[in-house]
Amino acid sequence: MEKENIVERLVRYEFDKTNLYTGFKSVAEARHFAEERNGRLLEVGFLDGNDNPVEDSSQNLIAANKYYKAFAGPDYKILHSSDEGFQEVADKLKERQNEVTEKSPDEKYFSDSDPLIKEDAVIVLYKEEVQNVTSRERSKYLMHTKVYEVAVEVPKSDE
Repeated sequence: MEKENIVERLVRYEFDKTNLYTGFKSVAEARHFAEERNGRLLEVGFLDGNDNPVEDSSQNLIAANKYYKAFAGPDYKILHSSDEGFQEVADKLKERQNEVTEKSPDEKYFSDSDPLIKEDAVIVLYKEEVQNVTSRERSKYLMHTKVYEVAVEVPKSDE
């Protein structure tokens, strides 16, 4: 069995003296990555609708053993594949797909999102109705969404 090169899967942000990595599948994976590379486990936020991580531990992700959390406007709820209730919503979307015989543009959109549901998906609900299925990475760009992730900062001299 081929061993995964984790660095290829992660998202890297380059700074003057360090590289910051996000996209971990668990806090344990991030912790192991930090230990292997003399890095520092931390929490970051993407708070401005862009791909600009800033150190932010306000969500206590590490203590809660969570690696991703997102918040949007008051009528929105963002469910991550690790969140309670995610699987029920994903199952409803799959049921809906199975009921569709002739697909409208909206139905194609939902059924084409099925590969995202299988991976590390994010389901965006608006007033309790599914609005969008996307990835963790793309959720950073949703309007007014604040995204928090576990990250590892590695000194460039140690890479």
